[in-house]
Amino acid sequence: ASALVLIALAVGSAAATTAEAATTFRGSVFMVDGVVDPATVKVTLAERGAGASGDVAMKSTYLQVPQKFYKTFQPGKQYRSANGQGRQVRPQGEFNFEFHNVPAGTHTLDVVAVGVIFQQYRIDVSEGGGDLEERVRVSSNQDPNKMFRYPLKVKPAGTVSYFDQRSNFFSLSTLMKNPMYVIMGVTALAAVFLPRMLDKDALEEMQREMARMQDQRSGEGGGSGRQAQVTR
Repeated sequence: ASALVLIALAVGSAAATTAEAATTFRGSVFMVDGVVDPATVKVTLAERGAGASGDVAMKSTYLQVPQKFYKTFQPGKQYRSANGQGRQVRPQGEFNFEFHNVPAGTHTLDVVAVGVIFQQYRIDVSEGGGDLEERVRVSSNQDPNKMFRYPLKVKPAGTVSYFDQRSNFFSLSTLMKNPMYVIMGVTALAAVFLPRMLDKDALEEMQREMARMQDQRSGEGGGSGRQAQVTR
Protein backbone atom coordinates (compact mmCIF):
# COMPACT_ATOMS: atom_id res chain seq x y z
CA ALA A 1 0.00 0.00 0.00
CA SER A 2 2.84 2.35 0.86
CA ALA A 3 4.42 1.63 -2.55
CA LEU A 4 1.19 2.61 -4.32
CA VAL A 5 1.05 5.82 -2.33
CA LEU A 6 4.63 6.67 -3.32
CA ILE A 7 3.87 6.00 -6.99
CA ALA A 8 0.77 8.18 -6.85
CA LEU A 9 2.75 10.99 -5.23
CA ALA A 10 5.46 10.71 -7.87
CA VAL A 11 2.95 10.80 -10.73
CA GLY A 12 1.17 13.77 -9.17
CA SER A 13 4.45 15.59 -8.69
CA ALA A 14 5.46 14.98 -12.33
CA ALA A 15 2.08 16.18 -13.56
CA ALA A 16 2.31 19.29 -11.43
CA THR A 17 5.80 20.00 -12.74
CA THR A 18 4.64 19.57 -16.35
CA ALA A 19 1.63 21.81 -15.80
CA GLU A 20 3.86 24.38 -14.14
CA ALA A 21 6.33 24.32 -17.05
CA ALA A 22 3.60 24.54 -19.69
CA THR A 23 2.38 28.03 -20.50
CA THR A 24 -0.04 29.92 -22.72
CA PHE A 25 1.77 31.78 -25.49
CA ARG A 26 -0.01 34.92 -26.70
CA GLY A 27 0.63 37.29 -29.55
CA SER A 28 -0.95 39.45 -32.21
CA VAL A 29 -0.61 40.05 -35.95
CA PHE A 30 -0.90 43.35 -37.79
CA MET A 31 -2.65 42.68 -41.10
CA VAL A 32 -2.36 44.54 -44.41
CA ASP A 33 -5.38 46.60 -45.45
CA GLY A 34 -7.67 44.75 -47.84
CA VAL A 35 -5.17 42.17 -49.10
CA VAL A 36 -6.48 39.09 -47.28
CA ASP A 37 -9.22 38.19 -44.80
CA PRO A 38 -7.59 38.01 -41.33
CA ALA A 39 -9.80 35.05 -40.38
CA THR A 40 -7.97 32.93 -42.99
CA VAL A 41 -4.50 33.71 -41.58
CA LYS A 42 -2.99 30.61 -39.97
CA VAL A 43 -0.42 30.70 -37.14
CA THR A 44 1.64 27.56 -36.49
CA LEU A 45 3.88 26.72 -33.53
CA ALA A 46 6.29 23.83 -34.09
CA GLU A 47 8.18 22.25 -31.19
CA ARG A 48 11.36 20.48 -32.23
CA GLY A 49 11.87 17.35 -30.20
CA ALA A 50 15.12 16.49 -28.52
CA GLY A 51 17.27 13.55 -29.54
CA ALA A 52 18.56 12.18 -32.80
CA SER A 53 15.09 11.69 -34.28
CA GLY A 54 14.29 15.40 -34.16
CA ASP A 55 10.52 14.81 -34.19
CA VAL A 56 8.39 17.93 -34.55
CA ALA A 57 5.13 18.49 -32.65
CA MET A 58 3.03 21.17 -34.34
CA LYS A 59 0.07 23.24 -33.19
CA SER A 60 -1.95 25.65 -35.29
CA THR A 61 -4.60 28.29 -34.76
CA TYR A 62 -6.25 31.19 -36.59
CA LEU A 63 -6.46 34.88 -35.81
CA GLN A 64 -9.30 36.07 -33.60
CA VAL A 65 -11.40 38.49 -35.69
CA PRO A 66 -14.33 40.42 -34.18
CA GLN A 67 -17.53 40.49 -36.24
CA LYS A 68 -17.62 44.29 -36.36
CA PHE A 69 -14.42 44.21 -38.40
CA TYR A 70 -16.29 43.02 -41.51
CA LYS A 71 -18.44 46.15 -41.60
CA THR A 72 -15.52 48.10 -43.07
CA PHE A 73 -13.40 45.30 -44.57
CA GLN A 74 -12.92 45.58 -48.36
CA PRO A 75 -11.30 42.40 -49.74
CA GLY A 76 -9.05 42.72 -52.76
CA LYS A 77 -8.24 46.39 -52.24
CA GLN A 78 -4.64 47.11 -53.24
CA TYR A 79 -2.26 49.99 -52.64
CA ARG A 80 0.72 50.68 -54.87
CA SER A 81 3.92 52.32 -53.78
CA ALA A 82 5.05 55.70 -55.07
CA ASN A 83 7.30 54.17 -57.74
CA GLY A 84 4.54 51.82 -58.91
CA GLN A 85 6.53 48.68 -58.09
CA GLY A 86 4.75 46.35 -55.69
CA ARG A 87 2.06 47.08 -53.16
CA GLN A 88 2.54 49.32 -50.19
CA VAL A 89 2.11 47.62 -46.81
CA ARG A 90 -0.56 49.43 -44.78
CA PRO A 91 -1.80 48.02 -41.43
CA GLN A 92 -5.56 47.66 -41.07
CA GLY A 93 -5.78 46.22 -37.60
CA GLU A 94 -4.25 44.04 -34.89
CA PHE A 95 -5.64 40.53 -34.38
CA ASN A 96 -4.78 38.25 -31.45
CA PHE A 97 -3.84 34.57 -31.29
CA GLU A 98 -2.83 32.21 -28.48
CA PHE A 99 -1.52 28.70 -27.89
CA HIS A 100 -2.39 26.82 -24.71
CA ASN A 101 -0.20 24.29 -22.89
CA VAL A 102 3.04 25.21 -24.62
CA PRO A 103 5.76 23.06 -23.03
CA ALA A 104 9.26 24.17 -22.19
CA GLY A 105 11.69 23.95 -25.09
CA THR A 106 12.47 25.54 -28.43
CA HIS A 107 9.64 26.32 -30.85
CA THR A 108 9.28 27.91 -34.29
CA LEU A 109 6.39 30.27 -35.02
CA ASP A 110 5.14 30.93 -38.56
CA VAL A 111 2.32 33.14 -39.85
CA VAL A 112 0.85 31.91 -43.13
CA ALA A 113 -1.25 34.24 -45.31
CA VAL A 114 -1.74 34.26 -49.08
CA GLY A 115 -0.16 37.38 -50.57
CA VAL A 116 1.55 38.55 -47.35
CA ILE A 117 5.09 37.75 -46.17
CA PHE A 118 5.99 37.33 -42.49
CA GLN A 119 9.31 36.51 -40.93
CA GLN A 120 9.83 33.35 -38.89
CA TYR A 121 10.30 33.53 -35.12
CA ARG A 122 12.09 31.35 -32.60
CA ILE A 123 10.36 30.85 -29.24
CA ASP A 124 12.36 29.55 -26.26
CA VAL A 125 10.31 28.61 -23.18
CA SER A 126 12.29 27.83 -20.04
CA GLU A 127 11.14 25.65 -17.14
CA GLY A 128 10.10 27.05 -13.80
CA GLY A 129 7.29 29.00 -12.26
CA GLY A 130 8.64 32.51 -12.51
CA ASP A 131 7.34 35.49 -14.41
CA LEU A 132 6.06 34.52 -17.86
CA GLU A 133 7.91 37.37 -19.59
CA GLU A 134 11.17 36.09 -18.11
CA ARG A 135 10.50 32.48 -19.11
CA VAL A 136 9.65 33.25 -22.74
CA ARG A 137 12.41 34.42 -25.09
CA VAL A 138 11.39 35.52 -28.63
CA SER A 139 13.95 36.09 -31.36
CA SER A 140 14.26 36.04 -35.13
CA ASN A 141 14.81 32.54 -36.48
CA GLN A 142 17.27 33.94 -39.03
CA ASP A 143 19.09 36.15 -36.51
CA PRO A 144 18.93 34.90 -32.88
CA ASN A 145 20.50 38.16 -31.67
CA LYS A 146 17.44 40.11 -32.82
CA MET A 147 15.07 40.00 -29.84
CA PHE A 148 11.35 40.82 -29.57
CA ARG A 149 9.19 41.66 -26.59
CA TYR A 150 6.55 39.34 -25.23
CA PRO A 151 3.63 39.26 -26.00
CA LEU A 152 4.85 39.06 -29.59
CA LYS A 153 3.54 41.61 -32.11
CA VAL A 154 3.98 40.29 -35.65
CA LYS A 155 4.14 42.77 -38.52
CA PRO A 156 4.12 41.95 -42.25
CA ALA A 157 7.45 42.15 -44.04
CA GLY A 158 5.87 42.75 -47.46
CA THR A 159 3.45 41.42 -50.06
CA VAL A 160 3.81 39.03 -52.97
CA SER A 161 1.69 38.30 -56.04
CA TYR A 162 1.26 34.70 -57.20
CA PHE A 163 -0.34 35.72 -60.52
CA ASP A 164 1.16 37.36 -63.59
CA GLN A 165 -0.01 40.90 -64.11
CA ARG A 166 -1.99 41.70 -67.23
CA SER A 167 0.21 42.91 -70.06
CA ASN A 168 0.09 46.64 -70.82
CA PHE A 169 1.13 46.18 -74.46
CA PHE A 170 -1.74 48.24 -75.85
CA SER A 171 -1.76 50.87 -73.13
CA LEU A 172 -1.31 54.53 -74.06
CA SER A 173 1.91 54.84 -72.05
CA THR A 174 3.45 51.88 -73.88
CA LEU A 175 2.49 53.23 -77.31
CA MET A 176 3.90 56.68 -76.51
CA LYS A 177 7.28 55.14 -75.66
CA ASN A 178 7.59 53.55 -79.13
CA PRO A 179 8.81 56.06 -81.81
CA MET A 180 7.20 54.07 -84.64
CA TYR A 181 3.74 54.39 -83.12
CA VAL A 182 4.35 58.09 -82.45
CA ILE A 183 5.24 58.73 -86.12
CA MET A 184 2.22 56.75 -87.31
CA GLY A 185 -0.03 58.72 -85.00
CA VAL A 186 1.33 62.10 -86.12
CA THR A 187 0.96 61.11 -89.79
CA ALA A 188 -2.63 60.00 -89.27
CA LEU A 189 -3.48 63.23 -87.44
CA ALA A 190 -1.86 65.30 -90.19
CA ALA A 191 -3.83 63.45 -92.87
CA VAL A 192 -7.08 64.18 -91.04
CA PHE A 193 -6.60 67.73 -89.79
CA LEU A 194 -4.12 69.29 -92.25
CA PRO A 195 -6.60 69.53 -95.18
CA ARG A 196 -9.08 71.30 -92.88
CA MET A 197 -6.48 73.76 -91.69
CA LEU A 198 -5.34 74.84 -95.20
CA ASP A 199 -7.30 77.13 -97.51
CA LYS A 200 -9.13 75.30 -100.32
CA ASP A 201 -7.56 77.42 -103.07
CA ALA A 202 -4.10 77.00 -101.54
CA LEU A 203 -4.59 73.25 -101.37
CA GLU A 204 -5.62 73.09 -105.06
CA GLU A 205 -2.62 75.26 -106.03
CA MET A 206 -0.35 72.89 -104.06
CA GLN A 207 -1.81 69.87 -105.86
CA ARG A 208 -1.33 71.52 -109.31
CA GLU A 209 2.27 72.41 -108.43
CA MET A 210 2.99 68.85 -107.37
CA ALA A 211 1.43 67.52 -110.60
CA ARG A 212 3.52 69.95 -112.71
CA MET A 213 6.74 68.86 -110.95
CA GLN A 214 5.86 65.23 -111.54
CA ASP A 215 5.29 65.92 -115.29
CA GLN A 216 8.65 67.65 -115.56
CA ARG A 217 10.41 64.69 -114.00
CA SER A 218 8.61 62.33 -116.38
CA GLY A 219 9.63 64.51 -119.37
CA GLU A 220 13.26 64.61 -118.31
CA GLY A 221 13.29 60.85 -117.96
CA GLY A 222 11.79 60.35 -121.42
CA GLY A 223 14.23 62.81 -123.05
CA SER A 224 17.27 61.11 -121.62
CA GLY A 225 15.95 57.77 -122.89
CA ARG A 226 15.57 59.09 -126.48
CA GLN A 227 19.06 60.63 -126.38
CA ALA A 228 20.52 57.29 -125.38
CA GLN A 229 18.82 55.62 -128.38
CA VAL A 230 20.23 58.20 -130.84
CA THR A 231 23.75 57.71 -129.47
CA ARG A 232 23.57 54.00 -130.11
